[in-house]
Amino acid sequence: MQWAASGSKLTYAAIATGLVIGLVLFKVFFKSVGGFFHSVGFSVGSGGDPAVAAQPGLSTSSRMKLFFVLAIPPACAYAAYVFLPKWFPTVFQ
Repeated sequence: MQWAASGSKLTYAAIATGLVIGLVLFKVFFKSVGGFFHSVGFSVGSGGDPAVAAQPGLSTSSRMKLFFVLAIPPACAYAAYVFLPKWFPTVFQ
């Protein structure tokens, strides 16, 4: 519990930014937890069935959605950690 109390406002703002962006992307791409598992199933399991693999963009779009949901929120959190002190110096100094 001590490590949670030792964080700065900048750290918490960056983490919150990453979480909000991640939740928004999750809701837009997958709609629910079931949609997430459906997308994982298509991205992993489409190689064995030629009929599913032949549908254009089905497994590729699932993989892209998963990549975006995993890559964009940490990038936004890092950008918030770097740029928030420059944009709001009185708040985050």
